[in-house]
Amino acid sequence: MARAAYGLVFLAAMIVPVVASAERYPGWGDTGWVYASRRDCCNAAIAIANDYSARGCVDAGSVPNPMRGGAKRGTCNVQRMSDGAGGVLYRCYGEAAIWCR
Repeated sequence: MARAAYGLVFLAAMIVPVVASAERYPGWGDTGWVYASRRDCCNAAIAIANDYSARGCVDAGSVPNPMRGGAKRGTCNVQRMSDGAGGVLYRCYGEAAIWCR
């Protein structure tokens, strides 16, 4: 009976670190000034942020798991400027975090 109890304690000790090690790594993206629609600019900034987040996960020795907890879209902040010819430029800053396992 004692041997079974020690076995259960050992298994619990092995499972807890795996569950506790799931983490989110933030990433940020900046498109610079681009001639694009506001939507395309934000999509690009969030994609850059997702890439940096995944890279941070890999650098920490984990594996990116973007679908954990559901796919979450990052946030985007936009700046707008007009050029001399009347064209519109956008600069987008994206932020996203991907879960790691």
